[in-house]
Amino acid sequence: MKNKWISVCLILLMLVPISCANEQEEAISDTLPLVRDISKVESRLIDAVAKSEQLTLKTLGEVAYKNYEAPIWLVSSTPPGEPKYEALLTGGVHGDEPAGVEMMLHIIETLTENPQEYEHINFDIIPLVNPWGWSHDIRYNQEEIDVNRDFASFNSQESVIVKEFTERKEYDLVIDCHEDPNAKGFYLYQIANPYESLSRKIIEEIREMGYPIEQDVRMVILKTDDGLINAPLWTLWVVRLVRQLSLTNYLRLNNNELVYLIETPTHLNMEDRLIMQNKALEMLLNHHLP
Repeated sequence: MKNKWISVCLILLMLVPISCANEQEEAISDTLPLVRDISKVESRLIDAVAKSEQLTLKTLGEVAYKNYEAPIWLVSSTPPGEPKYEALLTGGVHGDEPAGVEMMLHIIETLTENPQEYEHINFDIIPLVNPWGWSHDIRYNQEEIDVNRDFASFNSQESVIVKEFTERKEYDLVIDCHEDPNAKGFYLYQIANPYESLSRKIIEEIREMGYPIEQDVRMVILKTDDGLINAPLWTLWVVRLVRQLSLTNYLRLNNNELVYLIETPTHLNMEDRLIMQNKALEMLLNHHLP
């Protein structure tokens, strides 16, 4: 037991510098050029909702920086009948990971075109958590906060808006779509849940489609095991203690038992990244929410 606590203390000491490094005091320049046009996202959301009787669009809140303001949208889908499940899908927590946002738009448009696709599921979809970062193709928000490390401190406008919406909700399934500029292949996090066999099936399916599987992503505590990072519950408490809690970790600790994070490598073209993300999403939804 003594050795276990010594190990935990060493881990905490290793994590503290990371925690400090992410708490930026100076904002990124407010004159950076826009790389992506957020009005195109808005247009696609409005078009999808206008064509559907089961989709609604609302604004959870707005982020406001010098020379930049944008909403954080929520699209909800309520199919006819009596849905049995509640699912939360999110994308764009990191602004330089565009496939996640595109994947959310694809799912929303699929629900418009084929309302029977997931007729037993109520969806809440936050397609773009970090609009400033996405617009400028930067990981952080304009205040240089990594939004996906801010769900213990809540120093960012973005994390506060998401927290206010999700803190009183419990979902049957949560999926967050990310990308990794340093990865060579696809990988998947399962956040403190026991369904490793499903994660392995997803990884194997994507391998059989001809895509590479990541072997060498290393965190301070965790690393990939043939494309899978299986995060036990105690690691969430550790990162919460050092104030590095991610969106998915926060949601897992907030009474959502089935939480996954999908990662695709940005060195591949967008079409291939979306194929991988879509396959993982389909398998997770069809397995857990039949």
